[in-house]
Amino acid sequence: MTHKCPGPGCTEEVDSSRLMCPACWYQVPKPIRRAVHIAWNHGAGAGTPAHRGAIRLAVAAIHLELIPASSLKHPACGPAVESQPQAGLVSSHDPEVIR
Repeated sequence: MTHKCPGPGCTEEVDSSRLMCPACWYQVPKPIRRAVHIAWNHGAGAGTPAHRGAIRLAVAAIHLELIPASSLKHPACGPAVESQPQAGLVSSHDPEVIR
C-alpha cells in the first residue's frame, strides 16, 4: 500500500510505512526528523498525539510554513514557550510602560 509524498510538488508514491520520499524527508530539519523517530518509537508510538504532532511539524517544515514557537514541545516537557506572560513581567509593547 502506498500514498503520495506530502512534499511540495512531489509526485512520488511512498510506501505506507514511510511519511515522505527520501528526497523530501532529508529536506526536513534534522531535529524535526529526530522528533518523528522518537515519537514513532519503533511503531509503539504510532497514532499517539506526540507522533501525530511530529508528523504535522515535519509536513509544515517541508512546506516552509511558519511554525509558532508555542507548538514546539516535547511530549514529556510541555510547551517550549510560556503561553501567558509570567506575573510581574511587562512587554515592551505594553502602552502602559513609560519610557
